[in-house]
Amino acid sequence: MRLQIKLALYNAISKALIIVGIGILMPSIVEKVVYNHIEKRLDARLEKMLLMVQKGGLDEITLDQDCSWDSYNVFKEEYVSIYPLDKMPDDFGARHIENTERVIENEVVKHRVLSQAFIYDNQIYKIEVGEGLSTVDQMNQTLRNFMIRILVIVILISIFLDLGFARILLRPFNKIVNQKLKTIKHPANFKGEQIKSTTYEFEYLDKSINEMMQKIKETFQAEREFITNVSHEILTPISILRNRIENMINEPGVPADVMARLADSQKTLARLTRVVKALLQISKIENDQYVKNDKVSVRTLVEEVLAELSEWQEERQIGIQREWECDFDFSPCNMTLLHTLFFNIISNAIKYSHENSSIFISGRKTEQGYSLSIRDTGIGIKPEHLPYIFDRFKRFRPEDEMSYGLGLPIVKSIASFHGLQVSVKSVWGEGSEFIVVFPEAV
Repeated sequence: MRLQIKLALYNAISKALIIVGIGILMPSIVEKVVYNHIEKRLDARLEKMLLMVQKGGLDEITLDQDCSWDSYNVFKEEYVSIYPLDKMPDDFGARHIENTERVIENEVVKHRVLSQAFIYDNQIYKIEVGEGLSTVDQMNQTLRNFMIRILVIVILISIFLDLGFARILLRPFNKIVNQKLKTIKHPANFKGEQIKSTTYEFEYLDKSINEMMQKIKETFQAEREFITNVSHEILTPISILRNRIENMINEPGVPADVMARLADSQKTLARLTRVVKALLQISKIENDQYVKNDKVSVRTLVEEVLAELSEWQEERQIGIQREWECDFDFSPCNMTLLHTLFFNIISNAIKYSHENSSIFISGRKTEQGYSLSIRDTGIGIKPEHLPYIFDRFKRFRPEDEMSYGLGLPIVKSIASFHGLQVSVKSVWGEGSEFIVVFPEAV
């Protein structure tokens, strides 16, 4: 999950929890405030009723035969009740507040009731002054609905605002990633331009990447110089040795056994030369020392490689089956490197195919791009060797003295240099298929 979405969700959830907490506490807070307000009104009414009794006596109030009296307003929300008691209560004179339910005209009504016992004309009475609680329940329900609506609105607004803010906040980070990590294919092309940001962490990240890339750049430069120097230092004495051996072979009177050993030495030097040149080529490719300013036809280039290998192909009586659905012009590229890529794959197909067999070459467009397939019906590759065929110096056929395990690593390096996808399918004993996918646009 992206960081800006995480930030937005965190802020939305935190605000939602705060609102939910407020929503849970709000009804009890409102209830306390309302109860306090009701109690003040009830206390004032009770004082007024007691004052009426004190001044005018109960004669001012119409009593029933049982010496009790009830009065309700038209909405049944307020009432006053006076009725006699049989005995003196222990807390005579104290006022009590409680919630009660009373049945009024076959309807249950909740009231907040304030009561007090008093004596009039040697008779103990209890007076109750009540106020309905239906408005409190309605207020709590309204408050809950209001809080739910506010919660939904706040969450939605918060998500949109936080997403926008996170996008603005992460703009320097995205710029750092795009300019200094994604688009840089080689440290030599890195430019340590500072990305402006008001966030300390992003400034620190930018500075750290610049320092790291500078160190990597220096390391790659040192490696490039080292490989170039070592290759030169190795190839020079090899050339001198080869010339000396050739001179010795050309001298008259050289014994046959010495001549054979000199010929073997020549082969060893030739193989060593190929290994050094192959490693040097891989190093140059990976160090981005080749330019890509060519435009090539894939079909034409493959046909040129086939023409170069035709003599060997005919010698081994191997047929070439072509199936070109369409051609593809690839650019920008390095034609020499692509020629090497096709040469290595096709020469391997010829080398490991059975005599009187065929190699199938096809080119077609797919959803991924233009796909070039080179399939042989040779000995194939063992399943346990398949994941390692592009590793350097991996030789799975020790009997093959001409192989030194660098052909397919060169193919992989050239493919990566051009942004191509190269894959292989193989069944042991039946053959192999190499697939090179060219992107539509580079």
